[in-house]
Amino acid sequence: MAIQLVTDQLSNVLDDTFRSQLVGNFKAIENALNDLDAAQTTLNSGQDKINHDFKNIKDDNKTRDANVQAIVNILNKYDVPIQIANGKVVEIKEGE
Repeated sequence: MAIQLVTDQLSNVLDDTFRSQLVGNFKAIENALNDLDAAQTTLNSGQDKINHDFKNIKDDNKTRDANVQAIVNILNKYDVPIQIANGKVVEIKEGE
């Protein structure tokens, strides 16, 4: 939304027209600032949600990695040739 302020059309005389033009300008500026404030609040809320979701993903990844490591450890106890290499579970040859 474009805001049109009265600028070079301001009256040269300090009369009611001049006052009305100034008041109109201030109201337009106030509305624009309020819109910006509301938009900033919405952005902050969205950023908070993104940060919360990202934290949950990181926590889920840590839990998954710990579970995979636990499974590999259990399988190693039973001499299953398996290990984690480069973040992946891989089968290993006997003697490695």
